[in-house]
Amino acid sequence: MLKDHAFCDSCPGCRPAIIDFTTGQVCPNDGPIMIAVNHMWDHETTYAERKAFIEVTVHNSRKTQDVWCAKRIAHKVRLILQAARQTKH
Repeated sequence: MLKDHAFCDSCPGCRPAIIDFTTGQVCPNDGPIMIAVNHMWDHETTYAERKAFIEVTVHNSRKTQDVWCAKRIAHKVRLILQAARQTKH
């Protein structure tokens, strides 16, 4: 995604990406972690929350409301990653 690109809900670059720290590769969209993250993104967030997340992570927004939305989404992603880690053990 380009820094000057406005958020677009249908843009593949306007979605979260997860790095697998054991391989250093971006997790594939058809992998279990990205399926869970994309489901959360599509079904557990509003358009305004998704836009705020991108504003913080890509455009470096420091608006209080944007930061709070980004933190809530990051927390949801963290829970997905923890659940995935627990199922591996």
